[in-house]
Amino acid sequence: MFEIFHDINWVLIGALIIVSALVSWAGDIIGMKLGKKRITFLKLRPRYTSRIISVFTGVGIALATIFTLSVASEQVRTALFSMQVIQRQLLSTREELKKNEETIGRMEIDLFQSRGDLSEKEEELRSVERQLEEGTKNLAETRAKLSAMTAMRDKTRAEQAVLQKENEKLLSESKKLEASIGSLKKEAEALKSGLQRLREGRIAAFSDEILAQAVITGTPITEAQVGEYIERLRREARALLAYRFGIRDAERIMLPEVTEDSIIAVRSILTRNPGRWLMRLTALGNAVAGEAVSAQIETHRSSLVYSEGKTLYTHTFEPGTPRQEIEETVFRALRSLNQKAAGDGVMRDPLTGNVGSTDTGEFIAVLDSIEQTKEALSLEIVTERDIYSEGPLRVKCTLKKP
Repeated sequence: MFEIFHDINWVLIGALIIVSALVSWAGDIIGMKLGKKRITFLKLRPRYTSRIISVFTGVGIALATIFTLSVASEQVRTALFSMQVIQRQLLSTREELKKNEETIGRMEIDLFQSRGDLSEKEEELRSVERQLEEGTKNLAETRAKLSAMTAMRDKTRAEQAVLQKENEKLLSESKKLEASIGSLKKEAEALKSGLQRLREGRIAAFSDEILAQAVITGTPITEAQVGEYIERLRREARALLAYRFGIRDAERIMLPEVTEDSIIAVRSILTRNPGRWLMRLTALGNAVAGEAVSAQIETHRSSLVYSEGKTLYTHTFEPGTPRQEIEETVFRALRSLNQKAAGDGVMRDPLTGNVGSTDTGEFIAVLDSIEQTKEALSLEIVTERDIYSEGPLRVKCTLKKP
């Protein structure tokens, strides 16, 4: 209830009261002075003069009130001085509103009609689209049939020409076959002879076997260095073959014959790309003692894969674990390490598919220690040294308390 008093403009009301009081006070003073002096206005009696002054005082109060309200409120100024304009604007606005309402009504009617027309057009469009889809499908089928018939016609014509050429070709090939039969017989005899030598002799090298490998570095790598390394690998391969047959004098073994194409390819790669590279000499096929081994030289980029002492696998064994379970767990770990190392960049042996090995005696000792332990032991498989791309992966097994 008392909240309404908070919204009243007490300042304006106070200003009106003060202004009215001042005007009344001024009028009273003027009237008293004029009355005492018996001054008349327009030759009227003093009593009437006093009344006229009272009238002027009231008019002054009204004017002061109007002035104060006009100064204090924009709405009052508008109501006093622009009421007719506002009324005319309001009347005009109402007429425009009425016209707009009529326009909206007509637009709603048009919209309703348009929606009906739109639905009809959409239905017509769907019908046309279905017809178009059927027509497109029929056109595609017709084109496919036409294409098939055209292809069949062309094929028939081509087959005619091919048959004629085949006839001539068969006649020519029959003559070539007669000539090649003799050549095949000679090759068969040579293969039989080679197979007999393989059966009678000892295998010097297997196909894809690594005969020797080395790492070459330099910035840049010269052709002379490449040639020296290739000769070095050939000598190392010869020493391997001599050791394999128990021959002390390696000079008695023929140097491997390296294909010229592989030498050119390796020389081109190494002389254009300085850095650390692996050069590997591998056998191209099986060879027996007494004949030169055919080989090829290949190169691969070499980079550090594992640092020395890197832990590759850990597993905790509880006391009393059966020997078979221990062996299976460790063997699975080694197999997974083989795959992991190959995935990380260690190159496999092309003959065996492995990336490295571990010391057998150490391996057996670790298995025995795990089997005999009375407390839990943690098996760690770590690298023995820095491992590069060329491998091999050398690891050692250590046992620790978890």
